[in-house]
Amino acid sequence: MTKAEQFRQAIERLESDMQYIGGSGYMSDMSHWCAVHATKYMPRKNPDGTMYIPSTAMATDFRIPRTTFHVTLNHVVTAHTGGNWNDVPIVVLMPYNDVVKQNGNPAEVAGTDTYWSVNPDTGLVLPESTYIVQPDNDGPLYQIGEHSATYKRDNYTDEEVAQIESLLNPYERDEYMKYKNGEIDQWGIEHEFYGDKRVKQMYDSAKDKKAFLRGLFEEARFNILSQYLRDAVVKMSMPKLHMTWVNGISDGGTVSEAIADTAANHGIDSTASNKGHSGSVYAEMEQCFFNIDSVLNGTGYGDSVGILNASDFSELYDIFVFDQGVPLISEIISNLVENKPIDFAKVYQDEYSRIIKSRISFAEIDVEWLNKEIREDIPSYNCDENRKQELISESRDKILKWSEYIKKLSAKKTIGDYDKNLAETIRRHCKRLNDEYTAWRKNLEKNPEYEKLVQNLRGLVASQNIMRGGRDDF
Repeated sequence: MTKAEQFRQAIERLESDMQYIGGSGYMSDMSHWCAVHATKYMPRKNPDGTMYIPSTAMATDFRIPRTTFHVTLNHVVTAHTGGNWNDVPIVVLMPYNDVVKQNGNPAEVAGTDTYWSVNPDTGLVLPESTYIVQPDNDGPLYQIGEHSATYKRDNYTDEEVAQIESLLNPYERDEYMKYKNGEIDQWGIEHEFYGDKRVKQMYDSAKDKKAFLRGLFEEARFNILSQYLRDAVVKMSMPKLHMTWVNGISDGGTVSEAIADTAANHGIDSTASNKGHSGSVYAEMEQCFFNIDSVLNGTGYGDSVGILNASDFSELYDIFVFDQGVPLISEIISNLVENKPIDFAKVYQDEYSRIIKSRISFAEIDVEWLNKEIREDIPSYNCDENRKQELISESRDKILKWSEYIKKLSAKKTIGDYDKNLAETIRRHCKRLNDEYTAWRKNLEKNPEYEKLVQNLRGLVASQNIMRGGRDDF
């Protein structure tokens, strides 16, 4: 039996087992959950010897106050609007229950995006049962060990390429063959050439355009091979943890619903959607960071700059004029004109309070509407008496749920009440912001034109007219 045939049989057995198991029933048991994290970096080691993966906040020395750590359950994350992990080389596999023993319950469970808010000192601590799949370009095509697995991401032999090609599903094979044969449609060509006149000129002048495209898309072709091999090795590795890959874990699907229901039955916040984090308090607090960062450092798009990287006083003053209504800009003006300290932590706390107030308000509207439905007999429309009573019972259950939600949120007055890890992460982030801002202001004061800037800002404040503040000498 050839290596290709052995590889094919191994995958076919796994696919058969997955079909037999049945995703919904299998994933209704938490002991079957495998937390899967795709990453570019190997885990780190804590002083006590435990392995961990840092949050984004830790990895950026708290420049970005993102405290959450994300995994999928029993499959590798697929590309979506929030990112693409197809070429991420390392996959960390962990039994969900073992992760909980080390780190506590996650902030929210979803089949496509389960996440923890991690301690800013220790990150997500990995259990001893952790299994790591990683590249090894000097070894065999793949190797499944007891505690780790390896696979090649480059330097494939012709036999190895054929081995992987034979296992591509029809969609993957069609996409792959386009790159291999240089048969890229016009949209794909334009997408690849967008903004690169040099490549377009080379393509236009090429005598053998298919050969040119084959070379141009060679990396894309090999990315498909390496991604498929990576995922195949992950599938073959999961039985080492007495678990299996599960197909069909998608946004709102039946398997995702089974996972969400199981988590809810254990008192853990959950959703069958893939948008749980994007609609969370954590995401809204991250948006607060992006708003602050755009004021201080600019958006990073086009000519947009922030106050910390303005090229001269003229550009700096323009920012103050056009963004005077932005709360942080107003505080910075007060700091420069009145020497009033900036409290970055208060900016975050104020935004947190607004977020909680808004969520409570929406929940109260839902409760009010549900009570109105019951009171005015709205559920009786187009249904018999039995169905009407079912709808009323469902509405009362929702009222109870929303009322508990309102009570829970109302008790969380501060960021620390909501999540101590998030609060500590933001505290360290704000210290960094304050240090950066203080250093910027001290440097600004050394400029001979600093007093002119302050005088202009005083005039701007006095006029209260953000569209007409004169630039004076700048």
